Amino acid sequence: MTRTKNLCILGILMMLSTGFAQEVETDMIAPELFSEITTKGMVHQETMDFSFYPRTPLAQKAVSTWEQEEEPNYSAENLYYLKKETLVANSANKESADTSLDTVAKVIRSISKMKGMQYYSNGDKKWETLYHNAYMVEGEKSKKPIADQTEGNADGKTYYCLLDDNSFGDGIYQLDYQQTENEVSLCLTNVESLKVAMFKGVKPRFMKINLVVTDIGDAYLVYMVVQAKYAKISFLESRIRRSLAARVDAIYNWFKFQF
Repeated sequence: MTRTKNLCILGILMMLSTGFAQEVETDMIAPELFSEITTKGMVHQETMDFSFYPRTPLAQKAVSTWEQEEEPNYSAENLYYLKKETLVANSANKESADTSLDTVAKVIRSISKMKGMQYYSNGDKKWETLYHNAYMVEGEKSKKPIADQTEGNADGKTYYCLLDDNSFGDGIYQLDYQQTENEVSLCLTNVESLKVAMFKGVKPRFMKINLVVTDIGDAYLVYMVVQAKYAKISFLESRIRRSLAARVDAIYNWFKFQF
């Protein structure tokens, strides 16, 4: 009798789980895409026609933040499937790891913790430091450090930060946050020119990285899109493209270990 009861409970849980997965697929992303990311962990494509983003309010906003008349000449999107149990497994405090959306909102506002972030340089074929320094600053025209602003809800908040980038040097960036009941997002925009080998490779506000984290129960969908318009300097183009692509994976991999 006990065994039969346990089997019934297991069957109900499996049905509920299947129903939830179908609901995620139907409402947010196509069934075949959901199947692919749960199997592979992520999908990536360089494209001007975004198709991987979940059909949610903040993800849909993320693909429409480009505000320049000139079209970007680099545009790519990544969609990751990240189980909350993976965040716990990666945590230094497994017993007390908090994987709630409010914690996610704090993590992506913890700019100072991005200092020392690592990325793999495809050009140099080795791991390198992406941000040699990282901290929030007083404003768009100030480099005076302030503490990470992580308290309360992130919705509608705008901050600024300094990032000392391994490829682009140090510069000020604008941070725009939004938060709903089951999503939180960040739009990172360069306020100053990004220099590559002493050339002004990217003009102010011509580079955007969007990050959207969507809670789907026992996992998160992490959607990232990067867009940039850079100078057509032949010997720098491939370097800039590699640098932009590396940032997306570096930010995601950093995010996974912050809980």
